[in-house]
Amino acid sequence: MNKETLTVKKDNCSTIRHYNASGQLHNANGPAVIRADGSKSYYINGKLHNPSGPAVFFADGGKRYYINGQLHNENGPAVIYADGSKFYCINGKRHNPSGPAVVGTTGSKAYYINGERLSEAEFKAWKVEKTIKTN
Repeated sequence: MNKETLTVKKDNCSTIRHYNASGQLHNANGPAVIRADGSKSYYINGKLHNPSGPAVFFADGGKRYYINGQLHNENGPAVIYADGSKFYCINGKRHNPSGPAVVGTTGSKAYYINGERLSEAEFKAWKVEKTIKTN
């Protein structure tokens, strides 16, 4: 088995970073960046990436899901802020076929399909059309 060698550096702010042989942020076995405040970021070959959960954990409780450097979560919001606001994204685009892709803490909502913003009425029409096409 070929085990990769990582370079680990700690800066004057106590941030620990792991780099692959190409100098890219990288750690296949855990976070590649660990900050003194507890924030963590997962990178593979220089891109934010974690197929089994959030790729970024913020100290305030916020989370971001990334696959290959793009915001992506097929099972829920890709961005969750500590204040409770949420953004749903697939392949880096705002997208939620089940409801609003942006949900604010004040109850504000915005609908997106493949990165295109729709009014609530347009979203409902899109859902009906999608249902008709799949039946």
